[in-house]
Amino acid sequence: MQFQGGLITNLSPIAQAGQFPGSATGLRNFEPSTDGGYRRIQGFSKVEADQVGGSSGRIRGVTRFNGKTYVAKGNSLYYATGSGWSSALTTSLGGTGKVRFARHHFGANPELIVIDGVNKPFKVVDGAPPTVTSISTAVAEQTGATAVVEHKNHMFFAKGKTLSFSAPFAAEDYTPGAGAGTREFDYDITNLASFREQLIVFTTNTIFLVAGSSVTDFNFQPITRDIGAIKEDTVQEVGGDLMFLGPDGLRLLSATERNNDFGLGVVSKVIQSEMTNFISVADGFASVVIRGKSQYRILGFSSVNNASGRGIIGTQFAMQGGEGMAWAETRGINAFCASSDLDGGIEYVFFGNDDGYVYQMEEGNDFDGANIIASFKTPPFPITDPTTRKTFYKMRLFTDPEGSLEVTMSPEYDFAEAGVAQPQSITVANTTTGTVAIYGSGEYGSASYGGANLKYVFDLDLVGSAFVGSYTFTSDNTDPPFSFDSMIIQYGQYGRR
Repeated sequence: MQFQGGLITNLSPIAQAGQFPGSATGLRNFEPSTDGGYRRIQGFSKVEADQVGGSSGRIRGVTRFNGKTYVAKGNSLYYATGSGWSSALTTSLGGTGKVRFARHHFGANPELIVIDGVNKPFKVVDGAPPTVTSISTAVAEQTGATAVVEHKNHMFFAKGKTLSFSAPFAAEDYTPGAGAGTREFDYDITNLASFREQLIVFTTNTIFLVAGSSVTDFNFQPITRDIGAIKEDTVQEVGGDLMFLGPDGLRLLSATERNNDFGLGVVSKVIQSEMTNFISVADGFASVVIRGKSQYRILGFSSVNNASGRGIIGTQFAMQGGEGMAWAETRGINAFCASSDLDGGIEYVFFGNDDGYVYQMEEGNDFDGANIIASFKTPPFPITDPTTRKTFYKMRLFTDPEGSLEVTMSPEYDFAEAGVAQPQSITVANTTTGTVAIYGSGEYGSASYGGANLKYVFDLDLVGSAFVGSYTFTSDNTDPPFSFDSMIIQYGQYGRR
C-alpha cells in the first residue's frame, strides 16, 4: 500500500480505507511529499541569536530584501545580514498591528515600501546603512493602508473599501493628472495579488480582477460577488493558482471561477472539521508558500504559547485544481506574521510572534532546539471484508530516512473497543541492533549516512487478531526528516462469525 492522499477526515473510517487506503486520519507535522509518501517536516531556527531590539515583544512584520532581513517590532524597523540586528532604522512606525511590505524597481535601484496601518507609507532605500523615509506626498487614501502590492508599474494600496494607486513608475506621485487614481468597493479589501498580468482584489465578500495597464484602460471586472477572502494575509500563489481563505475553508481562485462558487471550489472540504476548528481557535493568520514543494501553509497565531500554534499544509500535486491537493496539520509553528521571499534565487521563509525572535522555516531538524512531535495514523483497514477476522503476522514498512530514525508504531485493532486486546507498540529505528530487520543489499539496496548504513525497509512482527486494524506512527525527537513511503501487511483470514 502506497501512502498518498494526505489527511482526510470527512469520510467514515471504513469508507476512507476502501476508497483512499493510502490516506491518513491523522497527519501532524508531516507533509504530503511531491517525492512520494509522507515526510516529517523540517524544523525552524532563529535568524539571529538575539532578540530584535534586545528584548521580547511582538514581531509585526518580516521580509527579505536585497540581501537583508527587515523586521518591524514595536514602533521600529530593524535589519540583519547575519551578524546581529541593527539599531533601529526608524522609530516612527505607528499602531500595534501588522506591518506589511512590497517591492518595486521603478528607478535605478529597487525600493521597499512599508505600511503600518496608521501612517503614510515609508520607503526603504538600500545602502550602508539603509535609509527609511516617510512618503510625504501620499494622500489620505494611502495613509493607514493595510495592503500593498506593485502591479503594472504602479503601487496599489488598500484602505478599508478604497483601492488607490500611484502614477506609473512613480511610487511617490499620487496626483490624478499624472496617472494616479482610486476605486471604491462595497466591502473592505483584505488582500491584493498581482497574478497573470492582472491585479486580483479580494474583499470580505467579493473578488475582482483589474485588467489593463494604466488609469486610461484599467477595467474592474467581478470574478464573484458571493465569496471573498475573509482574513488578511491568507492569499498566496501556489502551483500556478491563487489560494485564499474563504468563509467555508480554503479555495483556489481558478476553482471559484470554474465552478461558479459552488461547493467544488472549496478544496479543503476533505478536512472541513479541522479547518472549522482551526479558524475558530486562531487569534490571527499568516500564510507562506514553499515554491520548491508546491506547498501552501496557513499558520494560526496563539497568544497563549508558541506550542499552541496551529497550521494547515496544502501540497498541490496537479497543475491546477483542488483534486490535486493533499493536506496535513502543523503544531508548534506559532506565527503572528510570516513571509516567503525569493532573494538572489534563494527562498527565505520567515515568521515571528511575541517572543522577540525571528525564525526561518525549512531549517534544521528541530523547533529551535525543541523536539518535533509528529504523528501519522492510517485508516482502519478491513482489508478484504470487515466482517471476517484476520490474524496479523508481519508488516513490511518502507521508509526514506535522511539520517537517524526512531519511530514508534502502535497498532489499534477494532477501533480500540472495550474488551479488544491491543498489542504493544513497536520501536522502529535505523540502528544495527534491536528486534527489527533490514534488507541491506540485493533487492532493496542500502543507504549511507555519516559513514553508517541506514535502514529503510523494516520487517515488524505483528501479533493479535481483529476485524480491522489501523496503525499510528509517532516520533518525538530531533532526528533529521524521514518519509513513510508504503507498507505491506501479512495476515491470515478466517470465515465469518
